[in-house]
Amino acid sequence: MSTPSGTRTSILWDDADLARLVKAATAGTSGRLRATVLSHLAVPSTPAARLAADVEVDLGMVRAAYRHCRSSTAVHELVSSNYYPHRLRWAAAASTITEWRRSPDRPARIAAREPVMSETVEIHPTRGTCNYSCAMCLWSDQKELTYTTQSLDTGGLLSAHEWIRLLGDLRDGGAQRVVVSGGGEALINPDLPEVLTAAADLGFEIHVYTTGYSIRPGTPLFAALLRCHRIRFSVHSPDPVTYDRIAGTRPQQRALQRVVDNLASLRTARSDGLQLGMGCVIQPFNVDQTADMAAFAAEAEADWLDLRKDEVEVTNSLDDRQIAQLREQLRAVRAAPPDGTRIDLGDELVAVANGSTPQRARTRECMARYLRPTISPYGLLAPCDLKAEPRFAQSGYDLGNIKRSRILDVITSSAQQPIADDCSQCMPSSRTGNAVVHKLLDDLAAGLTLDEQPFSYAPAGP
Repeated sequence: MSTPSGTRTSILWDDADLARLVKAATAGTSGRLRATVLSHLAVPSTPAARLAADVEVDLGMVRAAYRHCRSSTAVHELVSSNYYPHRLRWAAAASTITEWRRSPDRPARIAAREPVMSETVEIHPTRGTCNYSCAMCLWSDQKELTYTTQSLDTGGLLSAHEWIRLLGDLRDGGAQRVVVSGGGEALINPDLPEVLTAAADLGFEIHVYTTGYSIRPGTPLFAALLRCHRIRFSVHSPDPVTYDRIAGTRPQQRALQRVVDNLASLRTARSDGLQLGMGCVIQPFNVDQTADMAAFAAEAEADWLDLRKDEVEVTNSLDDRQIAQLREQLRAVRAAPPDGTRIDLGDELVAVANGSTPQRARTRECMARYLRPTISPYGLLAPCDLKAEPRFAQSGYDLGNIKRSRILDVITSSAQQPIADDCSQCMPSSRTGNAVVHKLLDDLAAGLTLDEQPFSYAPAGP
């Protein structure tokens, strides 16, 4: 079987192991069908009508290609692997389809700019501060780019009562998941146990992103964390010296060991519903420790390790030597992942491992507000976590403030306000979500139903 040489599909052949999976995924196809499947896999967020035009086929052929993707075990193996450079994009599309199936009127309401409550909402129930100062953190500048210097603290911090009222309003509006992340470190807010307990009592699925430093067994916070569903500890190095350098902690704090001990305490006390993982952002200080980080996470018995590039480029870009070093380590980890801990590579790191150029195309409008809008410690409703943070906040992107109005009223009053996809920086999750929502909406307008999309796996019958 020959390897296509077209620039559109070249990303699928940059790595030998990826190419093997791609060939298996297209086995049994030929001619225009194979070309359509390959073009879709190369850029899965391409709307069906544009894909048809690019490959010079009709929508019937696109539908056939999508059917192949839905029913092929080999396609499923490809798109769920750390070799596929659009794994997270594919997963985001599948998740969005699942959400829209639960609320069949949601796509039409989004297209008509009617008020829509996202099923997932990120909240920042912090004191607007952090006991770490990680350079790559969106929030890290505690002097020049702060809530106060950016005039984002009007009205004061939300109280525990206001957060709890907000959670009730979110639940009434149809939200099902809250992500506690950003705005500093939530776990040093003494009100957090009360807020988490209220979220659990309301039936939310709760995800927490934390440094993990401020956990104490036997405390109300510890008990509240045990009622969460996913907790990800930010651990950016397995080496205590490098860890302190990145986090701004002091050696006498023994911060890394304390975080690992806290993870172990939660693991010992947890029920089956709580997953505990680690997240590591690759940057110049730790680029030579990627393989060691995977082994460290496995030794700590973390359920998973998210490896991500500093994709908003807060830290300096890696040089060519560091990229080559990173690629070698990523390929080694991918080929022989540790037992017991799932290694999850971000799409941009997969591209690095494959020797590809990451795809960073923008869309005609930002749709992040429909996927994971974010509420700051001061009640600002932003379309995404980036715009809720002082470092990247800009006027014109605010949707309203829930201290002055109820969340459903803010969503209603801002429904007709378009958000341009023109930020100087954009989180990979937002770029992915934008592309996915636009594709699905465009396909619905072209007559393709959600059930015809290729992003779910339905094995072919006998």
